[in-house]
Amino acid sequence: MSAKFPEKILVVDDEPNLLNAIKRQLRGRFNITTAEGGQQGLKVLKDESPFAIVISDMRMPEMNGIQFLREVTKKSPDSVRMMLTGNADIETAVHAVNDGNIFRFLTKPCKKEILEWAFESGIKQYRLVRAERDLLENTLRGSIRVLTTILELVNPLAFSRTSRVRKYVKQIVKHLNIKAAWQFDLAAMLCQIGCVTVPSDVLAKVYAGTGVTDEEQAMYAQHPSIAEQLLSRIPRLERVSQMIAAQHTSFAELNIDSEHLPKDSGVLGGLILKTVIDLDTLISQGHSKSQAVGELRLHSDDYHPLIFDALSKVEAVEVEVQCRSVDIRQLNEAMILAEDIRTKDGRLLAAKGQQAGLSVRTLLVNYLERKEIDEMVRVDVPTNDPSRQTAGASLAAT
Repeated sequence: MSAKFPEKILVVDDEPNLLNAIKRQLRGRFNITTAEGGQQGLKVLKDESPFAIVISDMRMPEMNGIQFLREVTKKSPDSVRMMLTGNADIETAVHAVNDGNIFRFLTKPCKKEILEWAFESGIKQYRLVRAERDLLENTLRGSIRVLTTILELVNPLAFSRTSRVRKYVKQIVKHLNIKAAWQFDLAAMLCQIGCVTVPSDVLAKVYAGTGVTDEEQAMYAQHPSIAEQLLSRIPRLERVSQMIAAQHTSFAELNIDSEHLPKDSGVLGGLILKTVIDLDTLISQGHSKSQAVGELRLHSDDYHPLIFDALSKVEAVEVEVQCRSVDIRQLNEAMILAEDIRTKDGRLLAAKGQQAGLSVRTLLVNYLERKEIDEMVRVDVPTNDPSRQTAGASLAAT
């Protein structure tokens, strides 16, 4: 018989009779799993998560209830935590609430009606937390898609750089075993978003490293701070915006430890972006990766030694491709532009190396109908990378 409330509840106590009694009394109404003691409770939590509610006795051998629920907070932060105990003194209650973030504190013996009320309240709280988190994540994911699409349309040259930067950042983060990798991935995806304010011709000169005036260089130098202003207003992107804002800051300017990575993820992310973007700039200007690394080594004070060491070890991702000419109307997400697409008056619409997604195809078709571009375009079609067949890049876990 299915329970009225399908969300799972984990009840932890060192008294088997009590556990059996709770399961028997609430059968058919709640989906209850039991564990005898804290250690078994943690194993069940690991093997059978997620649990909407975790309720624990206070006095148990090896691990008391507060210690157990403190671990639950780390391992299953969405779970609503409760305590059921016969040790009903004020000091215990205070410790439970402060150290275990307890939602309800119940005392033994606990009537069936009170336990049912507590479990119903806990499940409602769990649903609320999950709903708010899902809403936030969907909002975040949608915001990022909008921002990257805008960059793709407004400044395709900057957009094409982000895909290369992202590949290197992913490898460095993995090599250095950095936690919260999704933040660094998003920073790489969005590190050029401020370039929507930089004219395409100026950006092309900056990337090429030729003919840039002081005024144009100052214009380009503002793009990280512009990105920070845009992104800092989006929930959960505050730290990502700090990384992007610091992408031009050199290691020598910070006066920090060279033997350990900085604990501040905003600083760390900025240093990683600085290293990777400088590498990409040199490669874009015609250097091989080994030549670019050698050139950067001449300015080693600009880069954190551990990050630079990781950069030396990562490899560029190479994908075998087949080049062909296709009608712009036939472009799809599996195709990579093999040439810059410009209007007849020279304005850049899409850059070489850019993925031919829906937004790019729509833009180019519109210009084609106005007879401002040719209908045929050269593209590279990957032959050994099935992941390119999916529409667009997926986000890392947020």
